[in-house]
Amino acid sequence: MKYSYLLIIFLLFSCSKNNKEKIPAKGAIEKQKIEKAVETVADEIEAVAKPSEHVTTTFKEELLKLKLKTVPLVDSTSFDSFIDENDYKTINAEAFQLPKVYKNWDNSKSNYRAIDAYRLNLSRDFYTVVVTVLQNEEVMESKLINYNIEGNVIASKMIAYDEIVESWARTKSTIESNKITIDYQYTVNENDGDGPIYSIVKIEPDGNFRDLGIRDIYYELVIKELNLDESKLVPALQAFKILPNSPHEAVVVIPEIVEGSEEEHYFALNAHVAFVNIENKQVLYHYFESAKTNGWISDAIMLKEIIIDTASYTITEKERAFGIKTHFVGSSRVNPYESDRLSLFIIENNSLQKVLHNFEVLYSGGEWDGSCKGQFFDKKKTLIISEEKTNKYFDIVVKNKITESIAFINVNGDCDNKNTVTTKTSVLKFDGKTYK
Repeated sequence: MKYSYLLIIFLLFSCSKNNKEKIPAKGAIEKQKIEKAVETVADEIEAVAKPSEHVTTTFKEELLKLKLKTVPLVDSTSFDSFIDENDYKTINAEAFQLPKVYKNWDNSKSNYRAIDAYRLNLSRDFYTVVVTVLQNEEVMESKLINYNIEGNVIASKMIAYDEIVESWARTKSTIESNKITIDYQYTVNENDGDGPIYSIVKIEPDGNFRDLGIRDIYYELVIKELNLDESKLVPALQAFKILPNSPHEAVVVIPEIVEGSEEEHYFALNAHVAFVNIENKQVLYHYFESAKTNGWISDAIMLKEIIIDTASYTITEKERAFGIKTHFVGSSRVNPYESDRLSLFIIENNSLQKVLHNFEVLYSGGEWDGSCKGQFFDKKKTLIISEEKTNKYFDIVVKNKITESIAFINVNGDCDNKNTVTTKTSVLKFDGKTYK
């Protein structure tokens, strides 16, 4: 299109020049029309050649006018931040594309007004602005908005909110380089309130936002508290569970790859087990065990899952243990293998201690020819807390159900099988340090 316009201009100028001596006085009007047309086409060429340069320049100019703040910071913008009209600033809503952020901005009935803004330097790949908008005389909010290099909106998130009504709500946020912790508070009256509720929003490298669920929140809390290297973690094997007997507490398991152990289909994992308080967002206790002793090694026998077991393991009158179960699966087709191993933990002497180590509660394995013939064993163990004690801990009765299955070709040439089921009972006793 640009080149077509250039050709038109060239022809018009040529025509104008060649006929300059031939145009009589009465042709002056036609000459003016030609010159005006040339100017109009030239303006259109400039607009087509640089469609967004003006918008980008305006955005950057307005951006640089804003005060630069550093993170981490707490944004608690409210009506208390604007005592009188002089506290209100003039913000270029069009430059920051606020009509795109607020769908009703251009609605004739809306009274939206941008009254303050500042910028943050969160990334080299996008720009960040926090804008405060007065929606009406009773409601205001601040939004964190990420823009791409051209000044277009990537994503926005409300980080502060305030309203002046009988049943009021207020929000404030802690902004960090890669996440936003948003605290909400809703109060009906002075004597009735739900207290603070919070959420965490991850700021992705591309400027988008991702709301974290409760398990993600506590993974991040433990990782930060223990100063773990995220590049050495295996998110698919992390585990989180709230304790049914204590809903304000939870267990978090973070496996950590041992430096230098990574090979194809092989890695060894250190174990981090954290006991956390949900209400206060605190890591109360931390248990660490290296891959040398915890058995968390994945090779031909793959560690597929780590599960937190909150069955009723009440092993003392006052303390209830929780379990961590590791699930292993073999990769061989003709030698199938599956195993669940249980470890029990308890809080004692103001620390988290392991009292049962990798006790195999499920085993399935065998050998076959890949077609029919083979022999298989399944062992499933159920743990029952006894009334008998050893060293102040209740004994654990283990009931083991064993199923042996033999596969064979019967007289009709079909694959058939025969199962034999037996049961055995044993007892685990506490020797002062662990159950054996």
